[in-house]
Amino acid sequence: MSILTYVLFSDIYCICVACTYIQYILGGIIMSCHDIGRGMNEVVRMTISLLDKGEIEMEPAKKIIATCRAAVNWCDGNEEEASLYISNCRCGKCMKIIPKGEKLLSLYSFDDIIGLQYRDYRTEHIVSDKVCEQCFDELVTKYSDDVTSAKEATDKRLEGMNSKEYISEGAYQNDNNGCRWVRGTDWFD
Repeated sequence: MSILTYVLFSDIYCICVACTYIQYILGGIIMSCHDIGRGMNEVVRMTISLLDKGEIEMEPAKKIIATCRAAVNWCDGNEEEASLYISNCRCGKCMKIIPKGEKLLSLYSFDDIIGLQYRDYRTEHIVSDKVCEQCFDELVTKYSDDVTSAKEATDKRLEGMNSKEYISEGAYQNDNNGCRWVRGTDWFD
């Protein structure tokens, strides 16, 4: 494990513990505050920046993102908030950037059709609920009992959806879950 990966994992743990402790002190009840999601989304943003620059490899990047999601889940359960930065343009399985206008399908919208259970996200190394068509088809083939029926049901559901729900924006998110980013990803250079 590189020193950079170790530092990121340490920071993730500290943020999660601090958020949980503050919520406990303030009311004793851990509830959704979204701040832990924004904090982990910052870590995901930096991880993707390092991946895009070639400073880290794909597998460590996916492990960091998956850990960010798990940290948010321990805090308030809204783990998808941790990877919203990539959800508009990257496949959560193969991590390819999906060009604007191409399909980027939400697994949450089709899990009943595919047969994919949430616990399967971890075994499949899925770090965001949105996946490209190729990965979606692979998951349908692997998890669906009747692939032909699943594909027909998927097409039918897509017909009833707004295209904004399944079309890639081709760019990373401009804000951090409704808030401005704290700083640029090059602040340490």
